[in-house]
Amino acid sequence: MDEYALNKYISGWRLRNKNWFDQIPPKELDTVIEQLTEEFVSAENAIHAKNVRFTNTLKNLKKTKPSAMRPLVDAFAHTNGDVDTLAKLMKWSAEQITPTGLVKSPDPKQMNLFAKAMWSVRYNNVLSGLSAVRATVGNTSQLIIRPMTAILGHGLTGNIDGIRRTLYYNTALFETNRRALNDAFSMMKKAHQDPDLFVKSFRKDFIFQESKTWSIMKDMEKVYLEDGNWGRLTQLRTAEMLQSMGKNKALRYGMTGLVFPDAFAGTHLAHYLSRVRAYDDVISEFGYFKKDAITKAEMNHYKTMFDENGLIKDKTLKAITGEISLNIDDGLSKWLNEGTTAYPILKDFMMFPRTSSNWIKNSASYTPIQAIPGINKYSKTIWAKTDEDITTALAEHGIDFASTPNARVIFENLRAEYIGRMAFSGMLVGTLYHYAMSGNIRGNGHYNASRRTKERDEMGYIPKTINIAGKWVSYEGILGVEQVLSMIGDFAYYRADLDQALIEDWQAKITWSIAATFLNETPLQGLEPLLAGLNGDFNGWNRLIANSARSYLPMSGGAGVTAKAISPSLKDIEGSVQDYIKNRLPGLNTTLVSRKDIWTGDAINDVDNPVLKVLNAINPFSISGTAEPWRQWLLESGWDGISVIKKSYNGKYTYSIEERELIYDFIGEQKPYKKLISLMKNKEYQSQIAQIKAHRKTSQGTDDLDIKLKTKLLPVYREITAILREAQRKAEIKLAILAREQPDKYGHISQHILNQILADSAMKAGNVNRAIEVQKIMQDKRKLLQYGNK
Repeated sequence: MDEYALNKYISGWRLRNKNWFDQIPPKELDTVIEQLTEEFVSAENAIHAKNVRFTNTLKNLKKTKPSAMRPLVDAFAHTNGDVDTLAKLMKWSAEQITPTGLVKSPDPKQMNLFAKAMWSVRYNNVLSGLSAVRATVGNTSQLIIRPMTAILGHGLTGNIDGIRRTLYYNTALFETNRRALNDAFSMMKKAHQDPDLFVKSFRKDFIFQESKTWSIMKDMEKVYLEDGNWGRLTQLRTAEMLQSMGKNKALRYGMTGLVFPDAFAGTHLAHYLSRVRAYDDVISEFGYFKKDAITKAEMNHYKTMFDENGLIKDKTLKAITGEISLNIDDGLSKWLNEGTTAYPILKDFMMFPRTSSNWIKNSASYTPIQAIPGINKYSKTIWAKTDEDITTALAEHGIDFASTPNARVIFENLRAEYIGRMAFSGMLVGTLYHYAMSGNIRGNGHYNASRRTKERDEMGYIPKTINIAGKWVSYEGILGVEQVLSMIGDFAYYRADLDQALIEDWQAKITWSIAATFLNETPLQGLEPLLAGLNGDFNGWNRLIANSARSYLPMSGGAGVTAKAISPSLKDIEGSVQDYIKNRLPGLNTTLVSRKDIWTGDAINDVDNPVLKVLNAINPFSISGTAEPWRQWLLESGWDGISVIKKSYNGKYTYSIEERELIYDFIGEQKPYKKLISLMKNKEYQSQIAQIKAHRKTSQGTDDLDIKLKTKLLPVYREITAILREAQRKAEIKLAILAREQPDKYGHISQHILNQILADSAMKAGNVNRAIEVQKIMQDKRKLLQYGNK
């Protein structure tokens, strides 16, 4: 026991004092060695004394509480001797199962068992939706883009041999994909059957492995039973139940599904890396392409990529695969993980820090940002010239230049790929620029949130979509493509905006475009509800609470997909937690009021075809139909939409959700969009819109910002507003008529409106008693109606 403990002490000392001897002046060497000897002797004596005390403790326990001996011995070894008494064992075991660990970890360096078990259940629930499908899309799109960027990079640097190598690396794709599919299915089935054995195949954000601690706590169950400590026993059994749920095969299918795209990418890239090494070996040895030798070398290299369980063991392959699956540790993700480990409650704000951090860095590699020397690993790779530069660049990828076979060729391929990414994005811009300028590529939408909502609800503007054969198809989630098309779409949107010149409010436009393009998938996005709540906007805060609450419901992710398939229409939610939860639960979401399109009376985002409802719910690339000509004209005309009608025509009354739904129904029945047809054909209006559009495209739009050209004042916009205002007036008249004709169905609404107006008038006049009287009359009538309906 003494030797084991002393060896651990020396190993720890070596890690803490790496390169220590190099910093000692030669003249002081004898003195330092003497001090070091004294330190080790003192440590040895302390360890021996501690072990003697521990042995005596065990002897006493054998007589007084033998059930505690085994957990104490195991805990002593597991904690490196920190737990060496019964009191410490009881304290340590209590900390492992306390529910307060969900808020703050007793040990800031690791979450306790209760928090780990709970979060394993929550991750299973959250990932039970389309997570595996989206991961498959992300991994596959990157595998498709890699050879293109590599060829572009080698071509731009004039490396013809690099192009030939890349073409060879990506041969036999059919066979490679067949093997990758087989391996992916095999690994997914193995992970499904034995999650403990294949825990390394899961993404690091989702791993909570602590088998030894669980074993110790299982032995502590006997101690708690003997002591009659029912509180601790309940906590332990609750934690065990949660752990069992976390490992349940049926509930774990979302996390297991994520193994498939990662294993597919791993096998695919293992073939790629085997060909890289085989090609370099054979060319170096024979000086020419010798097919038989390359095939044999490739097979030999492939055998070294995986262990006996099919898990990746080659460090270079781990680094390349981690880049694809967004599963690489970096400084930011490590720092965030340390914070969420110490305070698990923060995981609600940043549930996937490692994935998010990798996403933003990978996204930025398709932009000119990575051309800035030394800014990140991509930049260091591009600008590396000397062996020292290359060694540093590869080290950023987790690849050791000295010990990695064919490291120089691997470096050349990485540099070509990163140069090619910028060329790829440049080609996308050059190719699709005019297509975007014609309004066929949509970015993030207007920087003003209210206008974005109105354009979505009234004009069918769906952000991050591209017009393909008359259908708007989402490109969100395709790394590299999403970032480039979003920026082009935003530029095209602001270029055509009639309300402002292109460079007017440019700071707000650029800030929103960058944030929506790059930061939506980062940990910063998770902090948005908290910041909104601090500023008095509690809708975002309520959404966060609702999403957190939903994560405790079994298979909540899958339930959200099902709910969308059943009722895809947008719901009229006032911001309550209950409504947000209902909106993502099948069946309950149908009890919510659907948002109505004020122009047509139809539910927003509703799909009549039941097959299309299901396909859009499970499809990561959502598809929406072609916008009607009048709706497209509204968007191109620069009309910024009408806010949700919350007040009556005279402005004296605020509608409830039920009343607003009726008013929208009655407005929609009038089909006010038909009146837009004549406006579209009006030559005078067309000329006015053309003039302001031409003006915005010139520098005149910013010559004198003290004089604003308010497009809302144009006659065409006043006409559009007047159409809806008149439709609202007619809707209220219809409601009043129905209230008289069908008092049982509509009378309470009309009476409620009247009484609210009376109460408001009384309060304005200072007649509080009259207002209270009106309020009491309404309450009495409501009670009477409730009694009559029983």
